[in-house]
Order: sequence, then structure tokens, then C-alpha cells
Amino acid sequence: MAIYNNELRNKQSEGILLRVIGTAEIPQKKEIIQSLTDAYIQRKENRKSLDPDIYTKYFYQFSGLSCRVLGTFFSDDSKSLIFGTDLENFLGAHNYRVYKPQKEQLKIIVNENKNTEKQVQEKIGVLRYASSQSYDENKSYAPDVFLKTLDIVAKRTAFFGMTRMGKSNTIKIIISAIENLNKAHNKQIGQIVFDINGEYTFSNQQDEGSIYNKFKDRVIRFSSSLNKTKEHKDVRAIQYDFYNDDTLEESFSLLCDEINAERKVDYLSHFTNIGMFKDIDTNDKKEREKFHRHQERKKALYKCILYRAKFDCNPNFKLKFTGFTSSSLRSIPRDGCTISEACEYFKGVDQNLSNIDEKYKQDNDWSALLKVFKGESVSGYKFLTRFNYLHSLKGGNDYKKDIDSALRDGKIVLVDLSTASTETQQKYIDRLCSYIFAKSMEKFTNDIEPESIQMYFEEAHNIFPKDDKDLRNIYNRLAKEGAKLKIGISYSTQEVSSISPSILKNTQNWFISHLNNRDEIRVLEKYYDFSDFSQSIIRNSDIGFARVKTFSNNFIIPVQIEKFRV
Repeated sequence: MAIYNNELRNKQSEGILLRVIGTAEIPQKKEIIQSLTDAYIQRKENRKSLDPDIYTKYFYQFSGLSCRVLGTFFSDDSKSLIFGTDLENFLGAHNYRVYKPQKEQLKIIVNENKNTEKQVQEKIGVLRYASSQSYDENKSYAPDVFLKTLDIVAKRTAFFGMTRMGKSNTIKIIISAIENLNKAHNKQIGQIVFDINGEYTFSNQQDEGSIYNKFKDRVIRFSSSLNKTKEHKDVRAIQYDFYNDDTLEESFSLLCDEINAERKVDYLSHFTNIGMFKDIDTNDKKEREKFHRHQERKKALYKCILYRAKFDCNPNFKLKFTGFTSSSLRSIPRDGCTISEACEYFKGVDQNLSNIDEKYKQDNDWSALLKVFKGESVSGYKFLTRFNYLHSLKGGNDYKKDIDSALRDGKIVLVDLSTASTETQQKYIDRLCSYIFAKSMEKFTNDIEPESIQMYFEEAHNIFPKDDKDLRNIYNRLAKEGAKLKIGISYSTQEVSSISPSILKNTQNWFISHLNNRDEIRVLEKYYDFSDFSQSIIRNSDIGFARVKTFSNNFIIPVQIEKFRV
């Protein structure tokens, strides 16, 4: 730090904060090297020490440092220390004195370099200069580094680094900081983690505890693993109960998406477009009743298809629908029948629809459903057996509503998607984010303040778009509009280039650990002053060593992130 006295301001002292980024050549460099080389040669030839005189030694000590000006510290009228991010004026070098800050000064520099109102702070680690820590072997030099927790709330935060470099650990520290803020100041900031690997929801051998272990009384867990929902009574199924009428339309839509992702041929394309949920535009009461009876008949046949495709079903489950008026088909009891009895009924319907009411024969929906129900090839109901992992009898109400409600109550929601395919993970997360966003936007447009919600995305390269052409994409909207809705997003991945520029441009908080690719570094250098740390980020692979730029810090700070513990 360079400090000088300003005579124009009653000898007010100002300090210019410098970051050393390398060496700089000085005009005497050539002469110094020549002199040192000559002395070395003479010493070898004469086989005796030829120590230089005191003036030469003084000459040898000249060297130059290349520095980045980070800003200026000065005092206001109230004698409070203020930091400005630029340089108002500069003088000749002989007007300055240069100091190396010690622990107490460093603590102020890294934690209080922005003139903001007092905020809740949480320790996240200690200042660290380099991989080598020989300068601070007794841990007496490097100060603690604190995070202003509100920097994360309703902001966008990025965690970049190679696998096992400490990204997940840092996210756990952030989640804990926000939860501590909730407890200490009676806030209700909901947090949701899309847990791709299950490490936040359940303990594993590599990490020392999960978020669930630390905040059990505040956590609600969901999982795509049927085994996990059986092992842990408190874990709810994120799957739908495909037989539940309340979520039937939503679950059918999910099934169709999965089918279309794999196969879009023959009559399955008709099956995925059937209109079981549409209404009729008429005021004729009798016509409406007939139409609704036929819609219920379609839903019953659809559930029979699920049953034949081995979607688990309670044996006492009953279907209520009105059968066809055909002499060749038995009647359906008014109180309904079991699903196996319904299957036998629909097996009796002729493949050519010859024994059903004339007015239904032209219904393509009915024809498509019946073909899948009776199909004996892999293209029929047998093809659907590969999707029965989407279903769980433990799935009750619409999981999106339950999760949204818990978040607005300030809970931590952990969504374990470790057993789902990448495509299925994407669909679950897309739907859930869109639902939460829509509910917050609805409140905002009705002049109701939305609740604060934080979203955490692991393996974001599998979830976020790689370009920003589609500004209607839910993640681009979260990046651009999330702040006004009090929705914050935190995302982690191994590659900076895998994230849409639209999201990167709106990111305020950055946690960067080891990256081994110069192409990724070049993308990173576009933001803030990460170019000063390019070589360090590539060379240094120490776990938990991050270069941190937060909303309330005016410059990047190298930090050794502390270990998350339960």
C-alpha cells in the first residue's frame, strides 16, 4: 500500500491499495545483470570471493514490481475509513511511502472495502496468497475473511472449478450462512437445492455430513429414488402417483415428454397427443354430460394401460366410469370396479371398434388408446414399462405446490435427483423452476411482495442453456428478472464456457477454484480482474483455494474456504 500526505487537504493521508501482479523491468536491469555476471565469472576465475562494495550492493537491490491499482482509502469528515475504487490523483514516486499491511490492516482491507451499512457477516475462510503457506506457518498472519450474507440473497452466484476442488463444500457454507441469517434475524429465506448427486440430501463417505444432518428440523427432503423413500420415512417421492386424478394431466404430460425424447413414430405419436383433459364448448347439458362420460372412459383406459405397463397400483384401487352401451360388453357397477376388472372389460372391446357406440368410432383418441392397450409388440404398453420409474404410490399432491409452499415458509428443500436420467432431471427442474417463478411473478404483478427464495444448481452445464438466444428460457429469465422477484440463483460447474453469456453477465458473486484449461481462463478473464489470477488458477490445484469476488467487495480476494462441518 502506497500512502502520501495531501497538502491541499490539511495533510490528510490517503492510501492507494496496490496488488502486485508481477515484476517490471527497470532501465538499469541490463547493467545490473551484466555486473552480476562479471562478478560471478571473476569469482570463478580467481577462485576467491570478490564481494562488491556497499554502493554496488545498493545498486544491485533495485528492482521493479508491476502492480494493479485497486483503489484509494481515505477518511471522511466523521473520520470513517472509506474506500474508492479509482485513483483521484497521483504524484511522483518520491512522494509515497510503501507499506506491507499486517494482519489487522489486511482484515480491514479484505472485509471492509465498501462503504455499506453494517451487514450480517459469516466467516467463510482465511486470506491466502499462494499455494505455499510458508509465510504463515503459525497461522498468525492471514486474517479471517467474512461474507456479507445479503450479498447472496436475490443475487446470482457462480462456483467454477474442476471436480473435487471444493465447490460443493463452498455451497454448503453459503447455505449455512443464509440459514444462520434466518435464525439470528427472524427472516424466512427459503432455499432449494437441486441435488444431482445426492450429497446434500444424504451423507456419504467423502464429505463430513450433509445439509440435512446439520439442519434436520428445517429441512424437507424429496427424492427420485424409490429405495430412498422406503429407507427414510421423512423422504417424499418427487414422482407423481400416475393414478391420482389431481395430478393426472401433469403426470401424463411428463410421460409424453419422455416418450417423445426416445421415440416419435407410429401410433405412439397419436397416443402422446390424446385429449383426455380438454372440455367441450357447448351449453347443452346433455351433450356436456355425454362428453364428460367419454373423457372419464378414456382416463380409465389410460390407467389400465399403466397397470399393464407395470406401474405399481394398489390392488384395492377402483375405477369409476360408464361403459359402452353394447350387448357384447358387460355393464360396469355404479360404485366402480377394480383395475384388473377394468382391464378385462376393455379387452372385450373389439380391435376394430365394431362393438362400441357408433358416435365414438371416429374418435382418434379412443383408437390410439386402445391400440396401445392391446398392443402385443414392444410398441404397445410393453414399451411404456421403461418409464414406470416416473411413478410412485407415495406421490400424493403435486410436488411443485408442496415445494413452493415450503420455500415461502423459509424451509430448506433438498431435491435428490441422483437416480434420474439427465433428461428426466432437466424436466423436473425446468417444471419446478417455472412454477416457482410464475408464483413469484403473480405476487409481484399483484403488488404483493414475493418471498425470498434461493436456488442452487449442481452440474449447471446439464441444466442451463449454452446460449442466450431464447430469452424466454426459464434460466435466462431467472438471471435477468429474478432479482426483482427476490429469487437468487447459485450454480456450479467445471466449465465457464458451458454457461450462457446472458447468465454470466448478470452474475454478481464469483467463487473460482482450480481450472486447467486456458480456453476457460480466457472466458473468465472477461469478468472483473480475474486476469490477475489466471496463472494461479491454472497452476494451483489446492482443494478449497478460491478466488472470490462478491457484491460487497470491490476486488477479488484469494481465500482458503473453511471446511463444512455438521
